[in-house]
Amino acid sequence: MMIHVKLIANYREHLPPEAKNGVVDLDLPNGTTVREALSSFPIPLDDSSVIVVNGLTVDLDTPLKAGDVVSAFSAIAGG
Repeated sequence: MMIHVKLIANYREHLPPEAKNGVVDLDLPNGTTVREALSSFPIPLDDSSVIVVNGLTVDLDTPLKAGDVVSAFSAIAGG
């Protein structure tokens, strides 16, 4: 299945050279989770990152479907 990974802001530097406009397409096995899809990128998979699928915050163990857009960016602390 083909999914799209979009890394935003400072996470963009971890995209491969073939990425276009901050997005890279990945061909993954059916049932791949968000965590598995993002594990190939050196970004934190904890509370310091915001991870969304198709615009909705999800658990990292959520299985992906073909065509999903997984976006990740650093959480910003404000005060």
